[in-house]
Amino acid sequence: MAQLVWAPKALDDLEALIQYIARNAPMAARRFAQKLVARVESLSTYPFQGGYVSEDDSQTYRELIQGNYRVIYRVEGQRVIVVAVHHAARLLDTAQFE
Repeated sequence: MAQLVWAPKALDDLEALIQYIARNAPMAARRFAQKLVARVESLSTYPFQGGYVSEDDSQTYRELIQGNYRVIYRVEGQRVIVVAVHHAARLLDTAQFE
């Protein structure tokens, strides 16, 4: 099993997203967070389940899609590092993860 690590930026992204949804729908925010976290936790067992991020020519980053959000991560040996939670409609600049 791989060790799952959340980068500080990814945790900040997730917290901001949950707070945004909770303004109008607290229960929906809770359900969304539970689903997203469960999906991310599955990476410890299946780290290569996500496809490569199309904006990343180096094929360093992978992504899981959960609703309208992309969970961006990379695999380093036995570690899976979640680097961002990003709305799918927004442009993604992988340089921000370096």
